[in-house]
Amino acid sequence: MPHQKLFQKAKEHFESKIPFVLFATPGEKTITAAFQKENINYSSTDFSEESFAMAPFHFDGNVLQIPFEHCDVQTAIAPAIDAQAQSNFDLEEDPADKEKHENLVSKAIDVIAKGSIHKVVVSRQKKVTLTKFDLEKLCKSLFSKYPDAFRYVWYHPETNIWCGATPEILLETKNRQFKTMALAGTQRIDEKMMIQWSAKEKQEQQWVTDAIIASLESKTTVLKVARTETHIAGNLAHLKTEISGALNKSRTTTEEIANALHPTPAVCGTPRTAALRFIKANEGYDRSFYTGFLGPVGSKENQTRLFVNLRCLSINDSIATLYAGGGITFDSDPESEWQETHDKLQTMAKVLEPLL
Repeated sequence: MPHQKLFQKAKEHFESKIPFVLFATPGEKTITAAFQKENINYSSTDFSEESFAMAPFHFDGNVLQIPFEHCDVQTAIAPAIDAQAQSNFDLEEDPADKEKHENLVSKAIDVIAKGSIHKVVVSRQKKVTLTKFDLEKLCKSLFSKYPDAFRYVWYHPETNIWCGATPEILLETKNRQFKTMALAGTQRIDEKMMIQWSAKEKQEQQWVTDAIIASLESKTTVLKVARTETHIAGNLAHLKTEISGALNKSRTTTEEIANALHPTPAVCGTPRTAALRFIKANEGYDRSFYTGFLGPVGSKENQTRLFVNLRCLSINDSIATLYAGGGITFDSDPESEWQETHDKLQTMAKVLEPLL
């Protein structure tokens, strides 16, 4: 099916308030679409049914699902990659938002200095008014950018529209083999300068890696940790360490591994309980599905691919809400952390550009 017809069908489903999802995995040119046949809400506590699952940041074990058995599943080749994805478009910011976020970062640094937290991830929202919402334009804009990310457009009556282009794998499993990653540190790519990582960024990456390994040790065997490398995601660079292995012989399930990993130190902090407590008490808004996880689960090949919901936005009526955050440590600088969130917001702001 041509992608234009796929996007048109998505628009028809949206207007009829029937759930659907469109997605493309990293490096793939094919868009997979699952259009539910009826307006029924499905959810589950496991990943046994072949479906697309979506879980919020504050995850209670229950995920929203679009089961492929109850869908019309179609595919299309994605639009050609837009050469303007790296354009000079820059999102306008409110000075009051800058002050608020820098105060939040300063508060996090003060708590870290007292020793109960090593790292905490704090985030913010940015609301943007759309001139006219057009789902077909949104789909074309998203799927013509960021081919190395996991890209998706999700609609469900309970959540309205979410879409994103995330660089981070939460969990991939196939035949009891698994892969995950530690992702931390952020730099804006400048063609005139080489990427050099500071001691602060390397330490943050090590904390994330160590915490993920600790959460997996009792549930896996043959744990392998790859060499840390620079990972490019749009106009940003991150530190990435891949971690892989096998689920242990006690029949550990994919759901148990996902529960053990989420929320990772890359979106929450470490220690997890103390970082979560700080986020709930101080962030000042509900993250909803931002920094949750999503992806196709329960395939016939016993394969699951879950991604952390970063670089995303939600849309309600003519208001788009973008989300971005950053990991705070004792050495963090509030103004630099503000700039990091601004740079991260650009990823999805560029997707919205045709609608502004």
